[in-house]
Amino acid sequence: MDESIFTTEARFEPWWWEAAPRPAGDAFQVPKSADVAIVGGGFTGLSAALELARAGRKVVVLEAGDLGQGASSRNGGMIGSGHRVGFGVLCKRYGETTAEAIIKEGLASLEFTVDLIRGEQIQCHFLRSGRFRGAWRPAHYEAFGREVDLLRSRFGVEADMVSQSDAWKEAATDAYHGGCIYHAHGGLHPGLLHQGLLDRAIASGAIVIGNQAVSGLSRGDQGFHVRVNGKSLAAREVIVATNGYTGPATPIYRRRLVPVPSYVIATEDLGATRIRDLIPNGRMIVESRARHCYYRTAPDGQRILFGGRAAVSVIDTKTSAQRLYKLMTDLFPNLKGVKISHSWSGFVAMSRDHLPHVGLRDGVHYALGYSGSGVAMAPYLGWKAARKVLGKADGDSPFDGTPFRAVPFYNGKPWFLPLVERYYRFLDRREGSA
Repeated sequence: MDESIFTTEARFEPWWWEAAPRPAGDAFQVPKSADVAIVGGGFTGLSAALELARAGRKVVVLEAGDLGQGASSRNGGMIGSGHRVGFGVLCKRYGETTAEAIIKEGLASLEFTVDLIRGEQIQCHFLRSGRFRGAWRPAHYEAFGREVDLLRSRFGVEADMVSQSDAWKEAATDAYHGGCIYHAHGGLHPGLLHQGLLDRAIASGAIVIGNQAVSGLSRGDQGFHVRVNGKSLAAREVIVATNGYTGPATPIYRRRLVPVPSYVIATEDLGATRIRDLIPNGRMIVESRARHCYYRTAPDGQRILFGGRAAVSVIDTKTSAQRLYKLMTDLFPNLKGVKISHSWSGFVAMSRDHLPHVGLRDGVHYALGYSGSGVAMAPYLGWKAARKVLGKADGDSPFDGTPFRAVPFYNGKPWFLPLVERYYRFLDRREGSA
């Protein structure tokens, strides 16, 4: 392994933690009872807790590790309109009426989370910079055009196509056959967003406790018994908000979510001028190849954050850094010799249909399955789950009506990932990004 790509003080944890270290959150004792117990202290759980606490409910949030140490503080900090599935696919699955409602729900999730950040005055470097999606193949560009035309005409989405000759204005590489820009999308600092939600939830009366792993749920006379480190918490309502970290305590959801690692690196300080030369308009960049590389300027304006599929299964973050470094320097050869200061990973939860799900099953509320697109959707569906607990009509969502199916022959241990890895290697060779 080439250790020369790392700075002398390289850290194998999220760059976001430099400005937002993870709080242990273990100062509280688990109480004996609560109106609502929320399992999971990420964006979803904290958004739900904030809404419920302000409605006068006694809320306890239980996080298995340090608060927010999961995907909420490990993602790329890109915020968009909600989910991965296009309108045409949705129409084939569910019909045009439901497909339209799902697209509108995705758009609503973005506006909700932007309004939440602004209304709560959370200082998380939110900037509506726009997102450029690079077309890896000419056929991808043509598909982008059809989708953009539909989203603009039918839903009023602000989006524009970018020709191959103009793609350099978005990313200084010759890799893309043009692309498209979604102007309402943007970037933020997810660690600071999580910290802001945590502070406001606690200030509103929620009890948020880290390092308290839930080991099981069972029905009681007045609701549920939540088992936590050998103790029992009685709660009238429960919300499961564990997403990519869903464990054996909730096996019914574990069978429906496949935890897939996502890997990210941060470069050393490159200087603002060099960064602007690479990403002239400062947009969030994603691409259409199977590698699914995504990258952006960090909020400090001095470095690149670069993520992608370094592997489908879990590998160490030194190895993933090597793979991402090669992908980055293949796109931008003039970055060869640049050092990596941080390398990390986190789990996203892939649902069978690549859509998020919110609802009520066997008396337990849940909001899960963001499939790698949760920065806007997770706070939104956390709020939706809370509104359902409160019995409010606006807690309903089109995602209630989409089947949340279990993955066949799967009990939470993804035995099939090596097969998926081989499939993606085939796609990478075909696309020339092996």
